[in-house]
Amino acid sequence: MKKAVGFDQKILLHQLDFMAREIPRTERRDELYEKVEEYLASDIAGAKSRLNARTILFKIWLMGKNEHGELQKQALELYDSVFPEERIALHWGLTVLAYPFFRDVAIELGQLYKLQDEVSSDQLNRKVKELYGERRRVEVAVSAVLTSLRSWEVIVSEKRNIQAKGKQVIIRDDRLKEWLAAVLIHALDVDVLPVEQLSNHALLFPFQLAINLDELSRERFKVIRQGVDMRMVGLVK
Repeated sequence: MKKAVGFDQKILLHQLDFMAREIPRTERRDELYEKVEEYLASDIAGAKSRLNARTILFKIWLMGKNEHGELQKQALELYDSVFPEERIALHWGLTVLAYPFFRDVAIELGQLYKLQDEVSSDQLNRKVKELYGERRRVEVAVSAVLTSLRSWEVIVSEKRNIQAKGKQVIIRDDRLKEWLAAVLIHALDVDVLPVEQLSNHALLFPFQLAINLDELSRERFKVIRQGVDMRMVGLVK
């Protein structure tokens, strides 16, 4: 069975910001559809492309009743209180939860950036096709992720088909750090992670954050000691 791709259109940060701002202001879903449709018209000419973009935006920010719904609700609560430059972390976290394909591309990029300063589109495509198969749809989706990340300034491309890592966003808000730690555990679908990975996992390559284990809420996180000096962190069920 082929793995689903889904994320196949360039999404801009101001479109994601619009969703985050309008959801609390809008009571009915159909009203929100109309607002988003009107807003996207200035960016996207084609009706089908607008529909695709709207579908992606709604899946990211308005997940509904599912396993990640609580994290989406918390992201809405954090949106107005974190520093403006930190809001991209909320968009990032919800996108990796909503789209496993986006998550996998991000992980591949993050792992490659640990080894080298620049990543070619061809190299990334080969890595992703090992996971999703030799399909044209995969190339289109990788391109959509890369063009989105360039517009978010997560990556920069001064040479054709070559991506370098953009300037990392420093995460200062402690509540946002905890939220990202929870997102990481959910996105990776694991019970526990080594504490060091909460700050330096490849999936979080666009961000610089230092998570102090002693500051994590014991109502939300559990700490498990393995061996002499290894500590693992998981979510309280």
